[in-house]
Amino acid sequence: MTTQARSIVRETVEPEYTRYTPTNGKKPNGADFGVDGWLFALPGETLAGVRFPRAMYAVFQVSEHGALIWRVREAEGERKRVGSDSTKRKGALALAVNAVAQQREKAAALATRGQGTHASGTAWRLAPEDGEGSQVSATMTERLERMRAGRLAALPSVAEIRMAYPLAGAGATLRLMTAEDGTTERHMIPLTERGAAGRENDPAGIYLDAITDGANTEGLKTAAGWHLMRRGFDYAPGAAWALYTGSANSEAQWKEWAPMLPEGHRWPHTVRVAITATAEHLAYIDRAYGPAPELPDLPAGVSAHPSGPRSWQISYANRRFWHLVYWPRMSGDVWTLYADPARTKSLARAANAGELLATIPARDAEVQARAAARKGY
Repeated sequence: MTTQARSIVRETVEPEYTRYTPTNGKKPNGADFGVDGWLFALPGETLAGVRFPRAMYAVFQVSEHGALIWRVREAEGERKRVGSDSTKRKGALALAVNAVAQQREKAAALATRGQGTHASGTAWRLAPEDGEGSQVSATMTERLERMRAGRLAALPSVAEIRMAYPLAGAGATLRLMTAEDGTTERHMIPLTERGAAGRENDPAGIYLDAITDGANTEGLKTAAGWHLMRRGFDYAPGAAWALYTGSANSEAQWKEWAPMLPEGHRWPHTVRVAITATAEHLAYIDRAYGPAPELPDLPAGVSAHPSGPRSWQISYANRRFWHLVYWPRMSGDVWTLYADPARTKSLARAANAGELLATIPARDAEVQARAAARKGY
C-alpha cells in the first residue's frame, strides 16, 4: 500500500508576518488585498519528485454583510483566494495552510500516477527538483501538458443564478459549474453586493440590491453576463437562460417559502445557461502551462540566469542582483522585478520584460550613489 506524501506546510503554525500599508511600499498591487494587512510565506518542498516553490500570501480584513472578516489571497501569480474566510486572523491562516497542503498533496499524487490535474493555481508553478536526487519519470514539458489537459477538462460549461433564502436579504449568486454538475467553488460570485473598497465595479451599477428585490430579474442576468466576460467566458451559441429544477428537497423548501416572498416575486429561483471559454481564456491557459517566454536582448552589463520555471536572477556587472518573475494572467501578463529572492520587496511591474531590464543599469547606479553618500557622511 502506498502512502501519500504529507506536505510540510501542515507543520506551519505561526509564520513570520510582514506588515503592509498603502504607504510603506510592501502592499501587493491591486484592490484585492484590503486596505492593509500582512504578508507571509509558506515554505517550498518536494513531494513525489515534484518541486513546489516557496510562495507568498497576504492575510487581510474585508467587510462582508456589515461584518469584518479575515481572508487569505495569493500575493503573486493568479492571486486567487486560498482557504475560507474566518472571523479571526489565525482561523483564516489555518484554513489557508490546510488548503495549500491539500492542493500540493493532490498535485503530487496525480503526478505520481502519471495523470493530469485540475489543481488550478498550483499546476503552472511546479518545477523539477534540483540536484542529483531529482530523477523523475517525466519531463517538465510533459507534466505541464498533462496539467493543461486537466485544466481544459475542468473548465466550467454551465452558469447558474441561484436566489438566496428570501427572508435573509434575498441576494443572488452566480455559480460556474462543470459538465458533471459539480460546482467550481472559485467561481461563486455574489451578484447583489458591491466589491471591496477600490475594486472595479460595473459602471452601470448592476451590483445594487435594487436589481433584484428578491426576484430573479433581468438585472441579475446582466450582472452575470458582466462577470462571465471578466472571467473569460461567453454564452454558448444559441444558449439562453432557462429554468433549472433542483432536488426534491430544494423544490419542497422553495414551495414552503412561497407565501413569504414579496408580492410580484418573479419565478424561477434558479436559472442556468451553457457557457464556453473565450479565445482569450484559452490563450491564457496556453501561456500558463506552456514554456516560459524568452527574455529580450539585455542591456550592456546585464546578465540573466534562470532560477525557476518563470523566474530569472538578474545581475549587473556581477556585483548586484535582482529577481525577475513572469506571471501569466488572463487580463494581461505581468513581469515583476524584486529586490530579494524571497519576493517580498517588489520594485516595479510592467507588461513586458524589456521595460524592467532597461532600468537595471540606472538602479545599480542609484544604489552605488547611496552607498557613496553613506561613506561620505
